[in-house]
Amino acid sequence: MTDSQAHESSALTPLMRQYQAIKKQHPDKILLFRMGDFYETFGDDAIKAAPILGIALTSRAHGNGERIPLAGVPYHAIDRYLAKLAARGEKVVIVEQVEDPKLAKGLVKREIVEIVTPGTVTLDSVEDDSRLVALAAVYPGKGDRIGVAMLNLATGLFQIDDGDEQQMSERLRIQEPSELIFPSEFGAEKAGRLLGYNRSETMLTSYEDWNFDLKTAQRELNDHFGTATLESFGVTPDSPSVVAAGAVFRYLKENHREKLDHITRLTLFDSSEFMSLDYSSVRNLELVRNLANGTEENSLYSIINLCHTPGGARRLKGSLLRPFKVKEKIQLRLSGVTELASDRDRCYRLRELTRQLPDLEKIVGRLGIGRLNPRQMGALKDGLFVAAKIAQELGGCYSTHLTTLGHGFPNTTPLSDRIGRALADEPPLTAQKGNVIRRGYSERLDQLNDSIREARDYIGSLQKTERERTGIATLKVGFNQVFGYYIEISRAAAPGAPQEYIRKQTLVNAERFVTPELKAKEELILAAEEKITRLELELYQELVDFLAGSIADLVSVADLTSEIDLVTALADLAVHRGYCCPTFSDSAQLRIVNGRHPVIEAVLPPGSFVPNDLDFSDTGRIFILTGPNMSGKSTYLRQIGLIVIMAQIGSYVPADSAEIGLVDRVFTRVGALDNLARGQSTFLVEMVETANILNNATEHSLVLLDEVGRGTSTFDGLSVAWAVVEHLNDTVKPRTVFATHYHELTGLAGLYPAVQNFQVAVKRWQDQVIFLHKIVPGGCDDSYGIEVARLAGVPRPAITRAKQILRLLESGRFTQSELGKGLYKEKVQPSLFEAARNETEDRIRQLDLDTLTPVQAFDILRRLKEDLS
Repeated sequence: MTDSQAHESSALTPLMRQYQAIKKQHPDKILLFRMGDFYETFGDDAIKAAPILGIALTSRAHGNGERIPLAGVPYHAIDRYLAKLAARGEKVVIVEQVEDPKLAKGLVKREIVEIVTPGTVTLDSVEDDSRLVALAAVYPGKGDRIGVAMLNLATGLFQIDDGDEQQMSERLRIQEPSELIFPSEFGAEKAGRLLGYNRSETMLTSYEDWNFDLKTAQRELNDHFGTATLESFGVTPDSPSVVAAGAVFRYLKENHREKLDHITRLTLFDSSEFMSLDYSSVRNLELVRNLANGTEENSLYSIINLCHTPGGARRLKGSLLRPFKVKEKIQLRLSGVTELASDRDRCYRLRELTRQLPDLEKIVGRLGIGRLNPRQMGALKDGLFVAAKIAQELGGCYSTHLTTLGHGFPNTTPLSDRIGRALADEPPLTAQKGNVIRRGYSERLDQLNDSIREARDYIGSLQKTERERTGIATLKVGFNQVFGYYIEISRAAAPGAPQEYIRKQTLVNAERFVTPELKAKEELILAAEEKITRLELELYQELVDFLAGSIADLVSVADLTSEIDLVTALADLAVHRGYCCPTFSDSAQLRIVNGRHPVIEAVLPPGSFVPNDLDFSDTGRIFILTGPNMSGKSTYLRQIGLIVIMAQIGSYVPADSAEIGLVDRVFTRVGALDNLARGQSTFLVEMVETANILNNATEHSLVLLDEVGRGTSTFDGLSVAWAVVEHLNDTVKPRTVFATHYHELTGLAGLYPAVQNFQVAVKRWQDQVIFLHKIVPGGCDDSYGIEVARLAGVPRPAITRAKQILRLLESGRFTQSELGKGLYKEKVQPSLFEAARNETEDRIRQLDLDTLTPVQAFDILRRLKEDLS
């Protein structure tokens, strides 16, 4: 430190010197500095935090004649403000008072107790309720292998996986972590590339390379889970994903997250039981976010999410992103949905119970990291009571899934009873201010409270008794923080004060006194209050420790109630939307009768959506779908994918019937997304997605392709599209619907038995085209692009000219100069036929239909016919 810095530091107040010493350790983070009942921010931190938190920015003197910006939040509301800062990508250091200010000699001692980052936040936040993964870590292994670990600290869900860069990129992009930690040598550029389009939504945190060590990771993970080897979780011990998981644990501990009791298992992203969806399919099918603005609105998740609890909603989202591909898993959940769809009374009772559940997963998570507050403990007690009722209700069920769930509930009555006996009816947010423990739970605590009550009763009656005893009508008893309890007498009556009164304070118009007995009562109250605070904290911590001893049972209850919430929600969905129960086989067939798009059907008026069939037989494997633009080809493709995914999460589906040969993967290439920031054009993105499909589809896959080849020249695009169909036919023949405007592709049906043609039906009426939105056999040789242009509002002269050019092009007899003549020019001299037609139209427009008789109408029609003849 230089002389000038030393002088500057000495000029600061002791409090600001304490603050600056801690701030220097974390210059890149916002410091929340506990001062009494507030957490304060200073300087640049205050300037940054105030607008994010919506709080006032003020200032205070800091000892060198200058003022420093200041912004603070109440300590009891800290969770809400922390969630806001984390949602904006800020890292926050919480500095707490670690000694009682009343007992401190000089400056109160303060220490860092927690560091909150976007990936380690565990607080209640509306924005984060359905988030599946908060913190992720990557580690490059041998060759092209990359290990990934993902943790939702709030719920304890801890998952790992390893694969090549493309596979792990898909995994991260789908899960959308809030924060990604990576070895310093790996670099932010590579880490950002793994996140793809979602990079801006994730905080990238470089972490020193020595934190990524295999042996250290194995030791710490085995110690935590109480295992001798991680193979008990099905994990390969030397996988790079284990190194990533170890780095996650180390990062949490560095951020003062030593307690992680609620993380009870390590889970593999198992591709043998779950369908592996790539990011393109998740995005194109709008499973959890829409393509328009990237929000959940009008996504499949938002439309079918009838869950009452955040835990159920998270489970639904997780299921949509990882549907089952094992028939037994699907049918197990379906058995529960089917029973409750039939037994509406039981479903109603269960739904009423799930409506009362708190977010048990997050509450148990708060217990697991040692941050459970009294109000959350009260919610846990209520949740356990409800869970017991749910288990009892499930006792009358017959389906395999519901009976299994019912038998899985551990006995948590001792836990809820203990909380009920110990915790006050309306517990506060923090245990530091008392009123946490119920009367009757602790005899010692009751005695202290009784002594305070008696002392306060004495003080409360003192004013009346002293007025009567002294005859001084102006006498009153009061209290303030500086002088404590006192007896106040007006200055005029003060000479009549009894001799035992001891003068304490002189005011302009009054004198204040104490008596030995009043002073004794005050000291009794203050001493008892301190003892009560300490005792309540001890009793509360004992209660927390008692609950933590049953953390595995509590995790189980949270898991079971989330599944019950999901199953009951899916049953209600099936009944209220008129969905059908799908059936499954191991064949390659896929039959859907009157299938509907679940999202579009939900937002349209009832009955207005046009349903469509699909029938993949053993021979018909590739469908070429042609039809006009805007006729519903893309909707039909998405509809098929959504029905299959809904079926394979164990849900009823929007159709009259659905027979599904199990699908191992759903591939979609619907729409285009430019990524100019990465130098990728629409056509390049299209080809990357198409290549992924051709390289990874199997005979059990479902492939949905829309307008492949449209991003380049006509002949190039047609050639690519033709080759893609041939490749699919010549290799694994996945079930494929190929929507295209290249009508030449319909010729493939004559070359390959597995290829069949379908079209979207249209109806011509006068000079217009009506889209019927119905899929029928056969090929279409007209895209009706001019009709679509007319519907879109293109000016009439342009439409007329387009029709002229189309006729010339179709005739094959034209020159460049002929195409260029009269562009956007009206004809000066209309033909005789056009003049006659205009006259007829004028006569029709002038008719008064309200006064026209049937006979007159017939006569007019006859004359019009004669004129046209």
